[in-house]
Amino acid sequence: MCTSAKLFAKNFLLQIVISGFKSYKLQTVVEYLDPKHNVVVGRNGSGKSNFFSAIEFVLSDEYNNLRPAQRVALINKGSSKTRADAAFVEITFDQSPASPTKSSAEKETRIRRTISAAKDQFTVNGRNVTRKEIDELLDSLGLSSCNPYYIVKQGKVSQLTTARPRELLRLLYEIGGIRVYDEKLKEIMKLWQDADKGLKQIYTERASLAKRLELLSSQQKEQRKFEQLEKKHRLLHFFVLEKKQQSAVDALAALDQAGQEWKERQRLLLEQKTDAMNNSKVMKQLKKQNQTELASAEAQNVYQAEELLRLDRQRTRAELKLDDLHSELKRELGLQNSDQELLEKHNEEIGTLQQKLKAVSREWSTVHERQNVLDVEVLRKQQLRSERLNKLRRGQQFSSREERDEFLKKEIAYVIKQIESESKALSENKKEHEKLMSELATEKCNNEQDTAEMRKLTEQEQLHKEQLAQNSNRLQQATNVLDDLLAKETDKKLELNDCKAHKIRQEQTLRKKLGAATYQGWKSVRTVLDMIQAEGNDEYNNVSEGYCGRVIELFRCDEKIYPAVETIAGSKLFYHVVESDAVANRIIAMCTKHKLPGEYNFMPLNRLHTRKQKYPQDNTSVMPLISLLTFDDYYEAVFQQIFGKTLLCDEMETAVRATQQYGLNCVTYDGDTVRLGVLSGGYRAPTSSILQAQLLLSDLHDKIAQLESDLKTVTETISQAVKYINGSQSEHTIQERKLERLKQSGEILRERVRAFPERCRRLEAKRAENEGRIRTLETELDLLSGKEDSLKRELSTQFICVLSEEDIRVIEQLDADIRAIEQEQHAAFNAQLQTEQAKVKIENRLNTILIPKRDSLVASLGGLKCKELKEQILQCKREQDSFSTKIKTLQQKTWQNEQFILEVKKKNNKFTTELEGWLEKLKTIEEAITIGDPQQMRHESRKRDLENEIRQYAEQISALGVLPAVDRVYQTMSLPMLMKELDQTSKQMKKFNSVNKAATDESSRLSQELKSIDRKLTQLEDSRKLHDSTIQQLRAQRTDSLERTFDNVKRNFGEIFSKLVPTGCGLLSLETANHDAGDVAVGQEDRDGALERYVGLRLEVSFRGNGELMREMNALSGGQKTLVAIALIFAIQRNKPAPFYLFDEIDQALDGQHRKVIANEIAALSASSQFITITFRRELLEQANKYFGVRYRNNMSFIDPVTKQEAYDFIVDATIHR
Repeated sequence: MCTSAKLFAKNFLLQIVISGFKSYKLQTVVEYLDPKHNVVVGRNGSGKSNFFSAIEFVLSDEYNNLRPAQRVALINKGSSKTRADAAFVEITFDQSPASPTKSSAEKETRIRRTISAAKDQFTVNGRNVTRKEIDELLDSLGLSSCNPYYIVKQGKVSQLTTARPRELLRLLYEIGGIRVYDEKLKEIMKLWQDADKGLKQIYTERASLAKRLELLSSQQKEQRKFEQLEKKHRLLHFFVLEKKQQSAVDALAALDQAGQEWKERQRLLLEQKTDAMNNSKVMKQLKKQNQTELASAEAQNVYQAEELLRLDRQRTRAELKLDDLHSELKRELGLQNSDQELLEKHNEEIGTLQQKLKAVSREWSTVHERQNVLDVEVLRKQQLRSERLNKLRRGQQFSSREERDEFLKKEIAYVIKQIESESKALSENKKEHEKLMSELATEKCNNEQDTAEMRKLTEQEQLHKEQLAQNSNRLQQATNVLDDLLAKETDKKLELNDCKAHKIRQEQTLRKKLGAATYQGWKSVRTVLDMIQAEGNDEYNNVSEGYCGRVIELFRCDEKIYPAVETIAGSKLFYHVVESDAVANRIIAMCTKHKLPGEYNFMPLNRLHTRKQKYPQDNTSVMPLISLLTFDDYYEAVFQQIFGKTLLCDEMETAVRATQQYGLNCVTYDGDTVRLGVLSGGYRAPTSSILQAQLLLSDLHDKIAQLESDLKTVTETISQAVKYINGSQSEHTIQERKLERLKQSGEILRERVRAFPERCRRLEAKRAENEGRIRTLETELDLLSGKEDSLKRELSTQFICVLSEEDIRVIEQLDADIRAIEQEQHAAFNAQLQTEQAKVKIENRLNTILIPKRDSLVASLGGLKCKELKEQILQCKREQDSFSTKIKTLQQKTWQNEQFILEVKKKNNKFTTELEGWLEKLKTIEEAITIGDPQQMRHESRKRDLENEIRQYAEQISALGVLPAVDRVYQTMSLPMLMKELDQTSKQMKKFNSVNKAATDESSRLSQELKSIDRKLTQLEDSRKLHDSTIQQLRAQRTDSLERTFDNVKRNFGEIFSKLVPTGCGLLSLETANHDAGDVAVGQEDRDGALERYVGLRLEVSFRGNGELMREMNALSGGQKTLVAIALIFAIQRNKPAPFYLFDEIDQALDGQHRKVIANEIAALSASSQFITITFRRELLEQANKYFGVRYRNNMSFIDPVTKQEAYDFIVDATIHR
């Protein structure tokens, strides 16, 4: 219920944060709002209304119950890359004046609403809250839903201007909280109607009961007379039935005595039939098992034949490969012998040519030395001749000694430079000569190292080849072992599959015996235990440890007492034994959680309490059944509960006596039971024992577990073998790669060793060339030194123009010597040329033909191909031997398997013959049983009739119930007399056919019901009186609230309208039902009799006063209507003032004068409340305290604080753009 206006501390909006809402894509913070009047301006379409909607989105009920599509529509669309998935609006209220002692954080209340396609969440100060909590918080802040006009959006003013009186009255109801009164009144009225309806029903029911009681008082007398006759009739009927029953019992005893002999014969036939069926069943099982073994052996035989064929093919391939290797080895040995002979010839020729080369090289050196000496000699003589001739030419060239001396000095300086240059060149050539000598020595040293390294690589290569051969041998052995393991794995899998198939058949058989529910329950419990074990959760460890197993799994006994145990235990054999009921509850809970089917019964050890029984001592024919069971003492309570009260007896008669003597249940070896008062037994169908089936299933389970363990071991061994083979193959590959690298390195070294002579020859040639240059440079230096000395001597001599005779004679002698030396040079050159040609010819044959051929032959002979072939032959022989061994072993196994097949076939024929014999015997016995004894069949028919009569008599006697006191006269009467007396009594009872036999009981019951109805009647009358009082009180409160609200709004409207229009006046009035019959319908009287007096709210104003008539809203102009509507809004707000108001363009339809009045009124009201107004007009800006401008850029809205002048600019700009 909305309360009346309260005095709130001034709470105002401090900050608004918008993110992703409508056009506000980016997070926009509007902070430091003024506690008084805030104005928001902006162009059309810039996002002002979206700002208004954002505040309304949090505070108003306008956006409640949004669908996902509606929520998505409020989120900013944006581009595909920058589109937001959620939006939120957060409003912060400042409550500073409420409590000055609070901290700044406690003075602020932050309300945020976040939406996305999947959620709509409110938070208050970061804590998630519901919409109801938001409403309560807003109500505490003064923003109650009963005061809807603290938010005035576009259209609200125009809506008021066109509102009819009835709509204005509904508005008055809303702000006065009348709706809450109406809802409460409706609830009370419904309760009153229910109470009234209940009273009417109870009055009717009470009147009916009173009439019924009057009738029953007269029927009770007739009932008492009828009861006396009915007792006599029952007594007579009892004696008649008892005598008839005794006659039938005597006749039945006579028939039983006659049928004992036939039963004995029939029992013998049934025993023979049971033996025949058991033996035929055993024969069928043996035959089926034998056929399974035969099929398995034949499949094994086929597999062995295929494996034998495969091994034979592999051995044949190995033999063919061995023949090829022998042929290859023979060919390689022939090639090696021919290469050896050719190598010896080449070595002999190489030795001869090397001797010739040494002689030719010595001769060439001598000739070459002589050639160098002659060249030097010629140069010296030519220099001496040139000196003398140059003197003569300079004497003729120059005119004085000074000119000659000047020329000689220049010439001497030039010669000195040449000497320096030649000396430098000589030094460089000597260094080069030393370098070549060092390289030659290094090359020879490297050749020795290469030769040693080549020998070492050859040894390593041989070692790796031996390791490869060993690794290949190990790999072959491992492959053979793997083949054996795979064959063993195949055998294990076949055996395992057979056991699993047998287990499935056995489980199906057991399921038929147990029933689907019990079997599924067992499977469900096993599933739960497997899940717990797989998860390894410590929380459920006690469940796994506390489960002990089924009863049938916890004991063992002799096979001959299986029928007795199964009869006594029944379905309890498959109960689940647990340590405590908590474990059972856990298992049941998990079965229910995972929706596992089946029926499961538990026996918690902590809930089983048994006491020791007294059993007969030293009696071999009567023994406690529990004493013949073998079980753990821990489970004694379980077996005491099931078998503790049962004795095992040899015969049925012994069992009957033991039951009477010891008060315990008894059972025979055949399963016939004797309980206290009940005997059960007779023929039992010859079916297999449940205990035997369970034992076989347990044995199969153990065998499967053992086979799986063996198969796992074999699989792990196979995995290790495969891993070893893969490792050996990897190692083999690594060894091959190492061998290949060694071969490549050896080939490189051999190539370097083969190229060593050529490299030495090239270095020797360079060295000889370098020595020649050195000799030439030394000769030139000697000549230049002589020339320098000659020029210096000439510089010290006189200037002459002619030669002396001595000089002429010396020149002539020198010419003769030069000609002689040149002739020697020519002869030496020819000899050198011939020697050099012979040398080159020998070197070419050696280096290009003989030595490379010799190296290739040496490499070929030094190769290990023959050795490799021999190793391959040995490896192939080993493979051949391995295949032969496998074939021999497999042939032995095949022979054994064929012998086994022959034996199995013989057994199969034997089983077939025996089975046919037992089936023939069974057929004969069944025919004898079917034919039976005709006389016995008549006896059986008569016996059944007598048994039915006895049973019917017993049922009729039992139906008589407790009899009255017995009259001794009736006991001595005969059956005909009893029948006659019974007939007379029946005729007397027919006179009372219409008597009410339950009149007394019904009268007592109705009296109790009448008292109960009176009590209920009193309670309902009190309840209706209380409802009447509540209804009257609520109506009075409703009327008071409406009139009080109307008076306040009427007064406020008159005052505010007088402020807005000083010359005018305004009036509000309530229309009653008879006020205006043309416009307003007469109020109908409610079902409770209340009359609604008011049907509308009339609004009349006068703008000029001075006696002007009051006019209604529809008689005013547009601006006047707007002004009246705003006055009404202010009046409503003054009735229930709020701390905060939000107006959206309420001054749109007003002229400038009235806008100023509205602005002044807002300025006056802002002293106690905060205003946020959106406007396009200048007048509201005059009285505002803070200004905000909204801009629209890049499809996004932004709002920022602006100055008053900027706000004016917005107004002007917006007016221009309009």
